[in-house]
Amino acid sequence: MTEQEKWDCGRTLLLESLLKPDTKLRGCAFNQGCKDELLFIRDQVVEIVRALPNPHTREVSTTMTPKGEISNTLLSGALGDWFMANSYKSVAEDNPENAQDV
Repeated sequence: MTEQEKWDCGRTLLLESLLKPDTKLRGCAFNQGCKDELLFIRDQVVEIVRALPNPHTREVSTTMTPKGEISNTLLSGALGDWFMANSYKSVAEDNPENAQDV
């Protein structure tokens, strides 16, 4: 299992533990009059954990083209020249602000 997969697995298990009903804890919160607050805070923590980025994910640099985004790794490969030649119709049509009057 990769570091990225381990981290994702750990986050999933944490979310499961946050979402799993804990009758003892909820009973204590009910007796102390703070059950609603407990569940509200739990929901906020769940959203924070869900939004946490995996620190083991590599950033991919990309280039925007008229056909969409493409990774620079793919663009620098054997098909890069083909992609660039076939993704642009014309400067005037794809990028009119940079087209020069002919």
